[in-house]
Amino acid sequence: MGFIRSNSVIANAVERGLAVALLLDVRAGAKAMSGAGVPISVALRVLLHPAQRRTNDWGHE
Repeated sequence: MGFIRSNSVIANAVERGLAVALLLDVRAGAKAMSGAGVPISVALRVLLHPAQRRTNDWGHE
């Protein structure tokens, strides 16, 4: 079982942002996350460092 985020609203926003980034581009994913209130530190980590993503994140490599 992977890590479970305590804030489901932010967790869902991260998932949507990752999907957008993987389907379109990183800039669009960042914009989606920012608009949904994802902290910049989290958005940067998941978008720029795929190896540091949670194992249950969409698009985890």
